[in-house]
Amino acid sequence: MGSWMQFEKCAGCGWDIGTGEGERSCSWGECAYLPAELDVYCEQCRFNYFSLEGNPTCDDPLTCEHASVPLAHVENYRL
Repeated sequence: MGSWMQFEKCAGCGWDIGTGEGERSCSWGECAYLPAELDVYCEQCRFNYFSLEGNPTCDDPLTCEHASVPLAHVENYRL
């Protein structure tokens, strides 16, 4: 089992890593401890491939050249 499968949010953290909503218990903009295998954001425009929300810079974010890695990480949320 990969280390990302044992990932637990910090105590008191109400931030939903998939939707980006909720209250964080720290002052980080993003979770500093989030394993790479759970990062579902485009490296260029920060489009969220899990919630399909954001402001993509390309016409079709699902076929963007940067989509393959975060889309693979979306599958990790379903395990």
